[in-house]
Amino acid sequence: MKFLKKQWNHSSNMDSEEVKRLCDEWDFHPLVAGILLRRGFGTQEDIKSFLQPSLNNLREPFQLRHMQQAVELLQEAIFNNSHIIILGDYDVDGITATALLLDFLRSSGAANLDFFIPNRLKHGYGLTEASTDILLEMKADLVITVDNGITAAKEISRLHEAGVKTIVTDHHLAEKSLLPPGIVVNPNHPECQYSFKKISGCGVALKLVMALRKSLRNQEWWNSRRPEPNLRDCLDLAALGTVADVVPLLDENRIITYHGLQVMNEKPRLAIQVLKTLKKVETITSRTLAFQFAPLMNAAGRLKDADMAVRFLLSDDREEAEKMAKILASTNLERRETESEMIETALKLAEEQKNDPALILTSPEFHEGVNGIVATRLVESFYKPVLILSESEGNLKGSGRSIPELNLKEALSDCSEFLVRFGGHAAAAGCSLIPGHLAEFRERFFTFCNERLPTSLVPKLQLDGTLDYPELTELFVEQLNLLQPFGEGNPEPIFSVNTPRKPFTRIKQKHVKWKLNGNIEVIGWNRSESFTNDLPSQLAVSLGFQEFRGQRSIQLTIKDAQK
Repeated sequence: MKFLKKQWNHSSNMDSEEVKRLCDEWDFHPLVAGILLRRGFGTQEDIKSFLQPSLNNLREPFQLRHMQQAVELLQEAIFNNSHIIILGDYDVDGITATALLLDFLRSSGAANLDFFIPNRLKHGYGLTEASTDILLEMKADLVITVDNGITAAKEISRLHEAGVKTIVTDHHLAEKSLLPPGIVVNPNHPECQYSFKKISGCGVALKLVMALRKSLRNQEWWNSRRPEPNLRDCLDLAALGTVADVVPLLDENRIITYHGLQVMNEKPRLAIQVLKTLKKVETITSRTLAFQFAPLMNAAGRLKDADMAVRFLLSDDREEAEKMAKILASTNLERRETESEMIETALKLAEEQKNDPALILTSPEFHEGVNGIVATRLVESFYKPVLILSESEGNLKGSGRSIPELNLKEALSDCSEFLVRFGGHAAAAGCSLIPGHLAEFRERFFTFCNERLPTSLVPKLQLDGTLDYPELTELFVEQLNLLQPFGEGNPEPIFSVNTPRKPFTRIKQKHVKWKLNGNIEVIGWNRSESFTNDLPSQLAVSLGFQEFRGQRSIQLTIKDAQK
């Protein structure tokens, strides 16, 4: 895959008096103070709330529409030993939401409890007709959806007609015509007044658990035999789901992730201990979750069944957990091999559409479970919206990824007359359509893109400052780390530096590395070929610590390069 040339945008200088004030009040480096000011944190209260997120600042869960009704129905089901089935989703957000709710309900004494995560290829996403058939076969009394269900109006009605009660918990956007009846807990429901709309599906499940625990406490349900769970212990699952779903790591998401990472590092559950050993991780960060732990969880749902990932997260048997972790790692390796083959095919197809405003690629070689990853890789290479579609049971099913300049969910909505099903977010969405409608769909989609996209599209890279190597002290990097967890909405700070004058070392013939005076190293992944032919003069880098055998060094990771 090629590296696209990016437009570097240098952040504007903040008011020098404001920067000096923060430096004096907090003993910050001026660059760190400038970053906080640009991200909207200027007062003592705002900075303290950001740097030291408090669980007390999580909103009251009963502010969510239908939360009271959901708790009452779920509480009744627990008291009456009704058959409760959690219907999850096969991505990490859905897997962690399922595990979190399952674990809490078990602790609450719900003995007649099951979960079901649809198989991507057999059942499709969420509450489909095929999934509904299975829930009816399982003779559910109550079905709780997590991270799905907001577009399942027909299926929820069918369950109700069969006498099955339902609670839909979700966070996705939906067309009004597809909203399900009954109890729906979703901050993005048109009638929900909850002020924070960007919470993950696992975050919504956490809110349900918070509300239920409080209600059961009022019912004097907790006792010595059934002690009240400490919800902090489940924040690791909520953090993993939140980071993996790429929701903004601000507000409640930051609080959840910040404390979830603390739990993982201070009191890791068995599954996290096993993952740390498998991945040789010392300190878990949001980057660890996004690029090391989440891919393993996702691989199960992409190529096989995601229920094993749920069982792995909740396992209390080390031998069993280690065995499942190895299977997940093997599955992820298989996914990467499939991804490489698909990318090769996709790049050839993309050449035929290189002048179109978007890429809509279809091939019998495409694996439905890997479509989204391949779409992401092509967006990175072509900087335009991408849809990767596989042929499945007479339909074309696939996943899309977009760029900030185009809302993919709105684009699919505009093409809805040609689609069997669609859903998702502005940046990522999925759909299915009948092959006979592909040409019409493509024409309408391209028209939508042409009407909304600017003539010239150039990916942008926001820089937070310029650094000289003598400025790179451990204290400066430690202050930058105070801004963690990094992710969507709170990006890792990027700085420009001069390219080192000394020759670099090649690693595995693919990567480059400079070892500078002191404890500083510069590393560029997959940059060997391009740097050998044309060494740039400027590097855009992120900063962090690299720990190896008890030694800590400052590592600059190359994000982009310019002549």
